Amino acid sequence: MSSLLNSVPYDLQFVSRVDVGMLAALTYDTLLNVEQEYRLVWTSPWSPVKCLYLWARYSPFIDTALAVHIRTQLFVDPATCHVVTSFVRILAVLGTIVTELILTIRTYALYEKSLSLLTFLAVMWFAIGGVNIWALIEWTDSLRQVALSPANSCNLDSPTNIGIVCYVSLLVGETIVVLLTVWKGIRTFWLSGSIYRHTQLMTTFYRDGIMFYLAIFLMLVIDIGLSLPARQGLKFVADFPLRVLQSVLSCHLVLHLRAVAAKNADGDNTVHFPNSLFHSQ
Repeated sequence: MSSLLNSVPYDLQFVSRVDVGMLAALTYDTLLNVEQEYRLVWTSPWSPVKCLYLWARYSPFIDTALAVHIRTQLFVDPATCHVVTSFVRILAVLGTIVTELILTIRTYALYEKSLSLLTFLAVMWFAIGGVNIWALIEWTDSLRQVALSPANSCNLDSPTNIGIVCYVSLLVGETIVVLLTVWKGIRTFWLSGSIYRHTQLMTTFYRDGIMFYLAIFLMLVIDIGLSLPARQGLKFVADFPLRVLQSVLSCHLVLHLRAVAAKNADGDNTVHFPNSLFHSQ
């Protein structure tokens, strides 16, 4: 029994079940928030945030479903396997970049649309995006069937640990963004002298952003840790939990901000705060 539990086929089967669970969780969360999403997003004017939200919300259904489908087939043509695996990874990376753009716009709004900060964030994410594109190209070029995986199955991975570059670069970017958020929060609350003088919208900006970071930070650390051990079959287990978590949290961030902004539209204005980037009206 112990040899079975430590086998690569069992590990890959476990990963497939996790992916199915993530697809179900993504579907459940989408259905749970469909009314609020229609009211705050679909009926609002088109804007960059609306486009990013829709991509972040619905693109994970494509790559997660494709990953579940291709990994659960008993026989997959090698060429098809390579194309689908590469496409799934590319779409997942693009989705991650979109969620980071949502955080970037949020930070830009926090700093009252500072041009210097926008330039810094743009340069930083272009650099991180370039690193991720390079790592992605290297990864797709070196794909090999996982050793000891079932014959004719589609379980590809790179023999190198190039994927860790993506995780580390994202971790660096996320850390810089959350430090900027914390710094701005400390300065804002310090200058006002009391947290109670701030609107709920402002508090939501800080709280949700920090909670988003902590959750993604944990998943990135897990992904980095699983890229290193010898049990190659488990290297994939945290990939789609990270993908789905990023999608769900970034979308909730937008929905929550818009809900609070709509509720406070005619309410407290003790502290001016630029919310137009996330406002639904």
